Amino acid sequence: MNLFYFISFYFLFLFSIVGYGNSFKSIFRLKENNLGYLGILGILTLIIFTYFINFFIPIYPILSLFLLIFGVSLFIKFSINNFKILKKDFLILILVFIFLIIFILNAKNHDDFPYYHFSYINIITQLENVFGLGNFNHGFRTPSSIFYLSSVFNLPGTNYNLIHLSPVFFLGFTNFIFLKKIYLNLKNKENFSFILLSIMSLALINIFFYRMAEHGTDRSAQIIILLIFIEIIEFISKKYLTEEQLNKLIILITLAVSLKAFYLIY
Repeated sequence: MNLFYFISFYFLFLFSIVGYGNSFKSIFRLKENNLGYLGILGILTLIIFTYFINFFIPIYPILSLFLLIFGVSLFIKFSINNFKILKKDFLILILVFIFLIIFILNAKNHDDFPYYHFSYINIITQLENVFGLGNFNHGFRTPSSIFYLSSVFNLPGTNYNLIHLSPVFFLGFTNFIFLKKIYLNLKNKENFSFILLSIMSLALINIFFYRMAEHGTDRSAQIIILLIFIEIIEFISKKYLTEEQLNKLIILITLAVSLKAFYLIY
């Protein structure tokens, strides 16, 4: 696939995901315009959509194209209304995802990709109401929402070349959230130990999780779980839990468990 088209779709999906997150944040009672959390919420929204739609029809490439275009239109409306306020945040988000392009291109596929990852995604794009696959392949007994998210990246004419994009959005939006936390705490001269913890977490996810193409069904969940612990530590240090923070935790925990069910134990 031509690199120019790859990068173009990459950023269109970025904008689309943020557009979905902003449009549906009121349902999840989020008020702030943190682009990182809007992205996380946009991912969860697309996962819910694809799960629901796949009960009735396959996630056809033409349907994925419609979801992309609709999401981009939502983002355009959001950016027009908030560009003056969030122009620095938009710039930082784009710079983060430009940097992550290197991470996408520098590794081979995950070892389980030919075993059941690709097969699962391919089936979702061709069949509806997928049940009972575990009788054919042990890998199908461990379903993950990341396969449903990946099915959205199968567009007409792309020939499955974009389905590896899913993990980069988990890493990219989490990067933005940590950068935002570091900046705000430095600006407000708040708890230095929390600033240090955020910097270390930012370093950890970019060193340990940099091989984006090798991510399985669990690494994106590990990134989200790290963010969950940071949020818990933050409200414990402030000795109060706002409704906004509680809703964030619910969104993050739901997303992590959907990626890998055994993380519910954690």
